[in-house]
Amino acid sequence: MKQEADAPTTATMTNHILANVHTLHVKLHQYHWYVKGPHFFALHEKFEELYDENEEWFDKLAEVLLANGYRPISTTEKFLEYSSLKEDGADKYLSAERMVENLVDDYRVTRDLTTRTIEMAGEAEAFVLEDTLIGYKEALDKNIWMLQAFLGKEPHEDDK
Repeated sequence: MKQEADAPTTATMTNHILANVHTLHVKLHQYHWYVKGPHFFALHEKFEELYDENEEWFDKLAEVLLANGYRPISTTEKFLEYSSLKEDGADKYLSAERMVENLVDDYRVTRDLTTRTIEMAGEAEAFVLEDTLIGYKEALDKNIWMLQAFLGKEPHEDDK
């Protein structure tokens, strides 16, 4: 197996994305279980849809790394170290709208990281990884748009 030092940009950056996907897994389940209020039915179902989709990307991204001879991170310790997202047990007490706002923020952070990694993968001629990341970015953009619409906002409103 190749070590990350052989391709520190694409493999390492993809591992940071995997760590974010792992953090999203935890947050989406927490929000799915604890969402309350008049939007319960819609958001309970949407959060489940999002964590199912998230799980598919988690596996797909890791398998692309493996297929190219790299080692995806695979422990909670490494996920915590590599993730640029935060999760908090107290988030179960947030309003439904605040949960959605948090997800938009997390998807945007992950989208920006993914965009940089797509560029690096292209420069490294890691075309399968680049294509996979482009598909992932498209999914992130769609989710941002839909969650922003739920909040009554335009897709890029409040984007930093």
